[in-house]
Amino acid sequence: MKTIGELRLKFRYQTPPPLLKILYQGTPVAELRQEPRGYRFKYLDAFSQMNLEPLPSLPFGKEYNEPDLPLYFRERLPDVRRVDVRRLVEQFKIPTDNKLLLLATLGKHAITDPFEFQLVAA
Repeated sequence: MKTIGELRLKFRYQTPPPLLKILYQGTPVAELRQEPRGYRFKYLDAFSQMNLEPLPSLPFGKEYNEPDLPLYFRERLPDVRRVDVRRLVEQFKIPTDNKLLLLATLGKHAITDPFEFQLVAA
């Protein structure tokens, strides 16, 4: 098992912007991408096939396309004012304005949420 000091940040990009996949039990069920005018979120077919409940603030059947990051993802963002989080941000050289990278690196898992985040090339 790797320690935090041994981890390396894998996702550096210029263009195209990355895609944040939302996984449930290892299966991609939704995706979030950042676009020039904001964020686009959509559920994938697997979401309904697995009979999952919609994510908070993201109704099923309606694509989210807004300038602000959806509330569900804002709540999963780590607080970059915390000393331990700031240390990791500096260690991994994560720009604090790169919300998808912050989510994929530091907000990937949550104890109270079964969904996992994975950053992939678009």
